[in-house]
Amino acid sequence: MLNGRPPRCFPFLVVQRLVTRAVHQQCNAHLINRCQKLLETATVGAARFPAAVKALLLRGLAFRDRYRAGEIGNHGLAVMAGRLTHELLCLVGARKSNPANERLASHLFTYHKSIFNYLRHPGMDATNWRGEQAIRFGVVNRKVWGGNRTWPGADVQSTLMSVIQTCLMRSLSPIRFLVNSLTATKPILVPAWGR
Repeated sequence: MLNGRPPRCFPFLVVQRLVTRAVHQQCNAHLINRCQKLLETATVGAARFPAAVKALLLRGLAFRDRYRAGEIGNHGLAVMAGRLTHELLCLVGARKSNPANERLASHLFTYHKSIFNYLRHPGMDATNWRGEQAIRFGVVNRKVWGGNRTWPGADVQSTLMSVIQTCLMRSLSPIRFLVNSLTATKPILVPAWGR
């Protein structure tokens, strides 16, 4: 704040902070596919770990389906998310002799908090299919023009594309929202769904 007014030099920082506070979800479909590829080439001993991880991920999806069928409630879903995360940590805790299994275990340990978020937040997708579709336009553009020249430029582009896509999904004019945001004295948030 300068003299009680927000800085006007880089207004996208406000939106960027909101994006980094979002709840992230690892794509379970990609993880299941990764386990399946390991199973196709693994020896008997090396196959135990990816088989156990795949079974755990499928159990999570089964609990989601039971929730959708009305068999379990929000509390039961949250409890199962905690149990599955704990089981996952137990699986990845021991050192693996197979390098591919060790890489998978390292990835799962790093992102263990975001693997079962779809159970903690009912309605969230367990995959990133929607996200991949949303950024397809940006990926095509990046391939056409060869990418950004700097990392700050890439950050600005990703933030702008996120804001534009969010506005479009909420039937708002992205141009009007960006103009209002850039000329406002206080940060403007995209309205919540249904408002």
